[in-house]
This record gives sequence, C-alpha cells and structure tokens, in this order.
Amino acid sequence: MNVLEALDEPRQRARAAGNVAHICWLLESATAAAFGVPVDELRAPSRRSADVAFARQSAMYLAHVTLGLSYSAVGTLFHRDRNTAAYACQQVEDRRDDPTIDMLLQTLEGVCGEMARGILTHPQVRP
Repeated sequence: MNVLEALDEPRQRARAAGNVAHICWLLESATAAAFGVPVDELRAPSRRSADVAFARQSAMYLAHVTLGLSYSAVGTLFHRDRNTAAYACQQVEDRRDDPTIDMLLQTLEGVCGEMARGILTHPQVRP
C-alpha cells in the first residue's frame, strides 16, 4: 500500500494532492544527502555525472514506489517526461541486486514514507 492509498478520508486525499510537490522536494533532498550529491545538481535540467543521474533516478523511483505516483506524475514533478521516469525506475530496479544499493534504497523508502505520512496527516506542521 502506498502513502496516498493509506489515507482514509476523501478530505485527506484532496489535501494530499497539494502536498505531493512538497513531499517530492523533501524526497529529493533526502536522496541527495544519502547519495552524497549536491541537491542543486540533482535538480539540474541536464543529466550531470553518472552519480548525480543515479541519485535523481533513485528519487524518481522513490516517488513512484513510496508515494504511488504514476510515471507521468513523477516526470512532471521532476521536470522530465514519463518515459524518463519509467526508465529511471527500471535502472534503479536493475541495480537493487547490489546489497549496498538495496539497503540504501530500503532505508530511504522507510524514511521518505514516514516523512510523507507525517506531512499528509499533519500538514500544518511544516518547516
């Protein structure tokens, strides 16, 4: 079950839609920190280095898996198209065979999921 499906009330789901961009921004920040890349590089319009590109792909993957967003929605939020989002998710899935990458992504999934649930259930508490 993804974060958005976990919300019971229609009112909560409507409020969630307004918070998704904020959650993705935090997700990008957490991913950049975990991969040790500058967040500005992660958000750059061009590809950048392979490390930055994989960190961005991981953030897109987390938005798709953790938040349950479609490839189109992920692409829009990350200023890419849906095909790029789908490709990013496939690249990350392919690299999850590496135990180090898998453990990092598993940790990020937990952290980002909890962060998203906190924002969605307590939207008035924002930094």
